[in-house]
Amino acid sequence: MVKVNIKVIGLKTLRESLQKAPERTVYELSNAVKSSLNEIRNKSLREAPIKSGDLRKGISTPMMKTRLRGELEAKEPYSAAVHEGSRPHIIRPKSIGYRGHPGGLGNRKTGFGVYNMVHHPGTKPNKFFVRSIEKSMSAIEQFFNRAIQNVINSIK
Repeated sequence: MVKVNIKVIGLKTLRESLQKAPERTVYELSNAVKSSLNEIRNKSLREAPIKSGDLRKGISTPMMKTRLRGELEAKEPYSAAVHEGSRPHIIRPKSIGYRGHPGGLGNRKTGFGVYNMVHHPGTKPNKFFVRSIEKSMSAIEQFFNRAIQNVINSIK
């Protein structure tokens, strides 16, 4: 899991504003969170590797019940293996097959080759979420700065 910490400039003024106008503050910060998540999602869609396109289709940003928090997720079962990589491992077939019906591991297109196991070399990590967050940081800062300014201006 990747955790991102964002340093908020003007936090003291924001706390004072929060006491004076809590609804407006929550509204503005909620919009900043939503905009930030959409920005990261859009960058993730460009950064994610394409093989079948399923990984990109599975990237979503469900909003949490508390409006000041959100998540970015990739729903495909193999997305963690793509993002974090995998160690070398042995793949064994569920069945070797039986006479006249090839089973095991082999080339599915040609049906040639039945193996008892395959030594998979592992995969290198492709940290597309981390890259997309790094590329989105300036925009995220702008979203939160704008939200804080909107709150301060609404109180004055």
